[in-house]
Amino acid sequence: MRRVLAALLVVVCAVGVVGYQATRPSSAPSSARVFVPAPGFFTDFSPSFRTSIADAYYLYMVQYYGEHVKGDQRLDSLAAMLDLITKLSPRFKRAYFFGSFALLDAREPGVSYDMLKRGFVANPDDWHFPAYLGFFVYTFALNKDKDRIAAEWYEKAAAIPGRLAYVPRLAARLHEKGGERDKAVIMWGQVYADGDEYSRQKAVDGLDRILPQEKEARMKALAPLADVMPKARLDALVEELFRVHGE
Repeated sequence: MRRVLAALLVVVCAVGVVGYQATRPSSAPSSARVFVPAPGFFTDFSPSFRTSIADAYYLYMVQYYGEHVKGDQRLDSLAAMLDLITKLSPRFKRAYFFGSFALLDAREPGVSYDMLKRGFVANPDDWHFPAYLGFFVYTFALNKDKDRIAAEWYEKAAAIPGRLAYVPRLAARLHEKGGERDKAVIMWGQVYADGDEYSRQKAVDGLDRILPQEKEARMKALAPLADVMPKARLDALVEELFRVHGE
């Protein structure tokens, strides 16, 4: 009973803070470091109860971010809020997406990356997670093999139903940039097989850049596509490639 009352108090306080933040004068001072309960405090409660707490803290997090990003630009407690919300409600996608980009303003891209990875584990059917992970690696990573790592994330996103057409194209281009020619060939082949006219032209251009010039070597490099493309599509692709190549 004590734990229930304590938890209810936390929820009431969180909702109260949201209301206060929304109505208090913008000039009123506020602290960048606020109390955020540990997620373990709520683990004994039902999923629906934990979800309600997560919803309340999500509203609180949005208010907190909006106030501080326009004010002192200190977001000391943002990571703790996002950790609490997503551990209480692991499939709360909006919280992951909003929080991970908000953490960039907190200058914590590494925390954003880890949070998105955790979100992808909890939501493996949503292509946005690996796509955003690829974006984060490509944009913020400093390691030499970041093109390869970003390409692998985009490739994961490309394999999930519902992804947008740019995702496999980007995976192929990044494999190309990272020096992974064989993987780039496979991805460009898939782009051609599944894409519209614009995507097919991009695939032809991309393959023409990376394939050997000599006919026999070019056909050998294309051979693995027989396992991932319908024969009719592959035949059409080969015809276009050799027409582009002038043969």
